[in-house]
Amino acid sequence: MSIINMTLLVGVVSEIRHGGKKRTFQILTSGEVAVRSTASILIRGIALAMVGFHAGTFLLAQDLRPAPSPPGAEAEGRTDKAGGADPELKKLLDLDLETLGKVTVKEPTFTDPLVEAVSKTVEKASEAPGIVDVITAQDIAEFGAKNLYEALEWATSVYMTGSFMYPRNIASIRGDLATHEANHVLVLINGRPSREILSGGLYSSIYTAFPIHMIERIEVIRGPGSVLYGTNAFTGVINVVTKNPKEPTLHASVLGGSYAWQSYSLAAGNGNDCRGYYAGAMYNRSKGWPFAATLEDMQTDTGLYGEDNTGVFAMYRDNNFAANLYVARPLVDIVGTAPAWPLIQSINTRVFTDFGYLHEIDERRSLDLHFTYNYQGGSMPSVIPDIDFVSTSHSFLFEGTYRSELWDGMDMTIGGVVDGHAGSAVMGPFSPVSWFREIWYSAYMQLDYRVNDWLKLVGGAQGNMPGVVPGGIVPRAGVVLSPSDKWTLKFLYGQAFRSPYYPERYINVPGVVMGNPNLVPEVIQTFDAQIAYRTEDYRLAATYFHSDYFDSIVRTGTFPETYVNLGGLKFQGVELENEWRLNGQWRWVGSATYQNNTYEGRCNVTAAPLWMAKMGAVYHNDRGLKLALMDVFYGTRPEPAAALPVNPAAAAYHLASLNTTLDLNRRFNWNMDRQMTLQFLIQNLFNEPLNHVEFQRGVINTIPAGPGRTFYGGFTMAY
Repeated sequence: MSIINMTLLVGVVSEIRHGGKKRTFQILTSGEVAVRSTASILIRGIALAMVGFHAGTFLLAQDLRPAPSPPGAEAEGRTDKAGGADPELKKLLDLDLETLGKVTVKEPTFTDPLVEAVSKTVEKASEAPGIVDVITAQDIAEFGAKNLYEALEWATSVYMTGSFMYPRNIASIRGDLATHEANHVLVLINGRPSREILSGGLYSSIYTAFPIHMIERIEVIRGPGSVLYGTNAFTGVINVVTKNPKEPTLHASVLGGSYAWQSYSLAAGNGNDCRGYYAGAMYNRSKGWPFAATLEDMQTDTGLYGEDNTGVFAMYRDNNFAANLYVARPLVDIVGTAPAWPLIQSINTRVFTDFGYLHEIDERRSLDLHFTYNYQGGSMPSVIPDIDFVSTSHSFLFEGTYRSELWDGMDMTIGGVVDGHAGSAVMGPFSPVSWFREIWYSAYMQLDYRVNDWLKLVGGAQGNMPGVVPGGIVPRAGVVLSPSDKWTLKFLYGQAFRSPYYPERYINVPGVVMGNPNLVPEVIQTFDAQIAYRTEDYRLAATYFHSDYFDSIVRTGTFPETYVNLGGLKFQGVELENEWRLNGQWRWVGSATYQNNTYEGRCNVTAAPLWMAKMGAVYHNDRGLKLALMDVFYGTRPEPAAALPVNPAAAAYHLASLNTTLDLNRRFNWNMDRQMTLQFLIQNLFNEPLNHVEFQRGVINTIPAGPGRTFYGGFTMAY
């Protein structure tokens, strides 16, 4: 296969059919080729194609590269990374004037931040082949989020919610809200997947306990991400990027407020361009806000909805080696399941660790190796009185990613993953999920071709083989147009998958739920079209999206329940985004989303709002005063048709907050290296009733999702 033909590796996938283990893939390139085979043959085929392609392009790329420097020339003027000359600067100084004029400097701006999760490489958001929203550390500090869950509420097209059993567990993107196990969005920590493989998606331990002041930015990618990240990167990817200190830094803060809320945060680090470390912790607790609702026992129950969360994060880097560790132990009051009304406590312990090493083969090629481990251990009272439901899961992921600049403007990313799973779930002497072990495999490739200054083409695919589950291939293709420095157009197509986890296939709770060993992966295909206009101080973007679901994994409503594959769900919508720095004192951020969905002729079948709007304004003066107002609007959410209307309806509401901070150094002209800040925060400013749809079981219509108006005050010291 020629190199030119391989640049057209991925065109538009027009049809995917699943029938048992037999699948049909039609891929359109310069002509139409229909490929029909079993999933295992497809996996081997794509692996062989990628190996063969790389071998050919590598040989040709060697011929296209400039002649090597004489012995010793590269070392001259270049020192060890621990100090001395910067290798990147050396490369720039060696370029001729014509080539130097074509170099694009990657520096973040107010309207065009840097992102790295879209393509597993640092690039400007405007040039990334994805629809991405970035929440910065500045946003978190100015608008006053107490945790990651609250910060994500500001993201475009994101609806934060939960269920009776898993509160504050779900980041629903673009109206997708199938189950309280958040397995359609993949959360990354510094680019590495944090998966829980027993329930498929328990993220409340990250949303409520991750040290919020250690976050540099949050990248929220709307749309499929499975080509590079595999299972669960279905409707979106959230990448939590932590700060990476290049000098001594210290942060300490305390915050207290309504319902005996207490929050303490401490972080410290140091580093330079080559080595560094950063470690910190956050602890927050609350006696609880008043909970009152009619539950499935048809009794009106009351109680205090409290929490007690601890999260610790640490990172270390030494030249090309990096290590990350996150440990969390959240304890939260939950409604639970009958007959354990009204409120019980759930303990969820989470451990995430990653070790990575980047081997730089030469200036054009590198090999990135990672070992990632995820542990989840939880317990809660079960449906059997006085017996806890205890779950344990382990995930061991080995990944290698090879990157190569084939020639000027053409970059290739190719990788492979071995993902081992193990776990169990017990209820006293009974084991709903027996101890299991399984290994999943996948391979992926992406080509990025910058044709000229205004045109970029992207194509890629991932082949996956999830153990005994039927595998498949998901593709990705995109065109990014930049006709001028101010205008950008993106036309994107992508597919993603979510493979069924072991409990969905083999769980056995007699009379309650049974697994289905015949499940196949669920698949989504999404078309995105975006047009964006930006200057240094202003950005306006409009996006249209359309998604089709195939073989959706759902849990039936009859007893005993089981899991089945269904299809036919469709989503479409429009997103508007705006950022505006009016002057040196005022800035504005905002977004609005409208989405609708259909299934077998029925409209709006999910419990996500049809309308969402996020609007924030920040004012600051020269004396250290900042005022930040954020309003998150969620429209009416459809309630299950069979749900009993025993609680207030899921009416539209405004979740507004006002955060006021005062920099004491600037206010009193103190000449100190330490920054000392006072904070006063009001949340739910309009005292709106917060009722979310109880969509998981659908027996009752809604449950309370948060308190009324609350007040907080705090102090921060940092340098």
